[in-house]
Amino acid sequence: MRALLMIRTQPEYRRQAFEAGLRRVGYTLTDGYGRAQPQSRDDLIVVWNVRRGTDERYAREWESRGGTVVVAENGYLQQVDKTYFSISTHGHNGSGWFPVGNDAPARFDRLGFEIKPMVDTPETDLGARILVRDQRSIGSQLMHSPRGWGQATVAKLKARGFKHVTLMAHPGDKGKLEADAAALARADRVVIWSSAIGVRALVDGIPVRHEAPHWICAGWQADRARSLHRMAAGQYHHEEIAAGEPFARMKAAGWGAGEAKETGAC
Repeated sequence: MRALLMIRTQPEYRRQAFEAGLRRVGYTLTDGYGRAQPQSRDDLIVVWNVRRGTDERYAREWESRGGTVVVAENGYLQQVDKTYFSISTHGHNGSGWFPVGNDAPARFDRLGFEIKPMVDTPETDLGARILVRDQRSIGSQLMHSPRGWGQATVAKLKARGFKHVTLMAHPGDKGKLEADAAALARADRVVIWSSAIGVRALVDGIPVRHEAPHWICAGWQADRARSLHRMAAGQYHHEEIAAGEPFARMKAAGWGAGEAKETGAC
């Protein structure tokens, strides 16, 4: 079994965790990205998101030839930034597949968050404080946000008569979790493309509307706790990754073979 590991070398512990975890379940790390071809479904490309263009074309070709694309990204919900990482096949943030076991509720509980009661703010309340979280247009052809999505969304909401609409720029790589928490403390509703701030909003009891084709907590209105538990099954602590746990689980389930692509089915 071969894996082309395309995770950056920094932070060092992240790269080391992926290397150790893949080797623990029997993988040989190889070179040849952009040229190598898979021999079976167990042959992997492990990438950081799927970026439209050359990288996405190679990922889709790899899948069409029978291999598996494993997509990693920052975790959806965590107390300390860059301790948890999302892992799925084919796509990120609900556009791919990951196994959900009976331990999903326990996995959420280990994150250390209390699910708070929902804020009672009707969608028609024109005085509600609405937070629109802008996106950096990163991701696959399907999942990247349209250019200018944040500004356009704010304009639409104001045209509908909403009085308190705030556009929050992406806070970047430093202090993201703290910035998100501070912004949510001043919000009654949240509108996102597919940002992880929406997950934290649901935990805090703030209603969320997403506009991307998929989102990791889509359908939360039917069962918010279940959606959050399922989300927790799609991310792993770096120590779990180093132990090979996500790769062993996914391999045992056939890497989602037979699951519809880009349905968000988990």
